[in-house]
Amino acid sequence: MNTLSISSKLPQQKAIEYQARIGTGQLKQIPNLLKKLSPVSRYVIITDSTIKDIFGAQLVKELKKADIKADIITFPAGEKNKTEETHSKLTHKMLQKKCGRDTMIIALGGGVVGDTAGYVAATYMRGIPYVNIPTSFLAMVDSSIGGKVGVDTPYGKNLIGAFWHPEAVIIDIDCIKKLPQTQLVNGLMESIKIFLTYDKGMFEMVENNWKKVVKKDLGLLQKIIARSIELKIGVVTRDEHEANERMVVNWGHTIGHAIEHLSNFSFGHGYCVGYGILVESKIAELMGILSTEDFEKVCEAMNQFGITKKALKDILKKFSTQAIIKQTLIDKKARNGKVKYVLLEKIGSVKTTKGMFGHEVDKSTVAKALTYFTK
Repeated sequence: MNTLSISSKLPQQKAIEYQARIGTGQLKQIPNLLKKLSPVSRYVIITDSTIKDIFGAQLVKELKKADIKADIITFPAGEKNKTEETHSKLTHKMLQKKCGRDTMIIALGGGVVGDTAGYVAATYMRGIPYVNIPTSFLAMVDSSIGGKVGVDTPYGKNLIGAFWHPEAVIIDIDCIKKLPQTQLVNGLMESIKIFLTYDKGMFEMVENNWKKVVKKDLGLLQKIIARSIELKIGVVTRDEHEANERMVVNWGHTIGHAIEHLSNFSFGHGYCVGYGILVESKIAELMGILSTEDFEKVCEAMNQFGITKKALKDILKKFSTQAIIKQTLIDKKARNGKVKYVLLEKIGSVKTTKGMFGHEVDKSTVAKALTYFTK
């Protein structure tokens, strides 16, 4: 047998640094921004069938004005199309167009587009640059930040993917004007999630101004987006690969993803996270970690946005408690067949034990929390 040592002098990964630009009129600024990024020879816009008609034509027009040619590739809209098959088809279309490593992908769309296009960028010829232009509120406040890209499988969400950061994230607040209110709330749940776990003041601000939020006060929404991103950047910087603290940004997702998967993605991701927040807050209360007063505050705040106990009751009646618990075992936070839960300690902070953010929770406690909402 031969034993060979690989030198530690191999080039190490370079430091990652990129900007998230937030403001109005950003789509018109994209040509100038692209010229300031990594030099490439061609661009490929990846978007879905819905966003192509809403924003795709506009972006192509802006690029054409600046003498920037870009191919546009689309796939059918919807979470059900965030698959390995879609990833493969997009990759093959780029190969057919003879795209080389000197190509930059422009991901234009919501979280499904960002995750899928980002995964194409991470794997195409072993990695090419991409820019993320989120058009949904959910993607603006959460999925466009942090470098997690990938696709869903029949076994669960986001189980195949990579960590691949974009060259830039460009957020045009004007896109929000075209969003239906349900999509606004869908994304807002990710902001509420991170405010409940890290920023009590921002949570209370959203809670107290919920009418302005749903009426699309752009100034207020820009503050919410900026603070959500700022908090997530802090977490990602401290724990890029989700070894510990980054589990916190998945609070509400353990139960939320289970509901989302079992329902065959018939409910919006943000709504499922909202329902997950209710259940996981109840788990913390049952364990004596979260006060009943704070639990009720969480429920009252979520109620303002239509994430109600009654709605959750109707959803949970469609699935058995055991089916939900079984689905949680595929959660990415699971270790040795046991699920690690993030536990809300009080509004604005989570429980840690010896510096660890994930905690094992007895299945009977999870079942009791789920049962609470079905009565």
